[in-house]
Amino acid sequence: MSTDDPAGVSDHDLVERALQGDREAFGRLAERYYRMISVLALQKTGHRADAEDIVQEAYVRAYRALGSLREGSKFAAWIYNITLKLCIDWLRRRERRDGTVPFDDDAPAHSTSGRLSRSLLGVGEALEASDEQAQILRAMGGLPDRYRLVITLRYVRKMSYKEIAEHLGEPAGTVANRLHRATRMLQDRMGGRRVPERALEELS
Repeated sequence: MSTDDPAGVSDHDLVERALQGDREAFGRLAERYYRMISVLALQKTGHRADAEDIVQEAYVRAYRALGSLREGSKFAAWIYNITLKLCIDWLRRRERRDGTVPFDDDAPAHSTSGRLSRSLLGVGEALEASDEQAQILRAMGGLPDRYRLVITLRYVRKMSYKEIAEHLGEPAGTVANRLHRATRMLQDRMGGRRVPERALEELS
């Protein structure tokens, strides 16, 4: 599978190693998917510090609950969903505390590991440097979860249709149709302006 790292180790194998106590294996999984979930967290919060906190917590929860993942090959979708739930929980807490809050508003941040912080900083700097990318990320944040996920896997994680299908456990044709629908929805949210693939690929 092309989701393997340069050493040729699949998600499934890394999950199995991590379950046997190999912390380095889990670290490689975290490194492999940090950008995907950091983009999601930025889409939901709009702020680097908040995204850092959510990403760090997502990895902590994933490590503790790794034994509940029945298919290691689906780690990408699993960690994405953990991150998404954390984003939703954070937004609900913020709303209870301060009343009505826009979905992409901010929240207090906590310190995180240097590696993740630096990685997220790079994503945040890209957002600040490109108004087009910022608009795309805001529009993506408003998409239904399953559509946002296929865009993220395709353009941020650079997965093929086959790889996405394997991760989601769905036919490649279904993935292709959903991605087409997702890009059309994204275009509608941007006022009918076509979103070039180049701009989506630059999100990574």
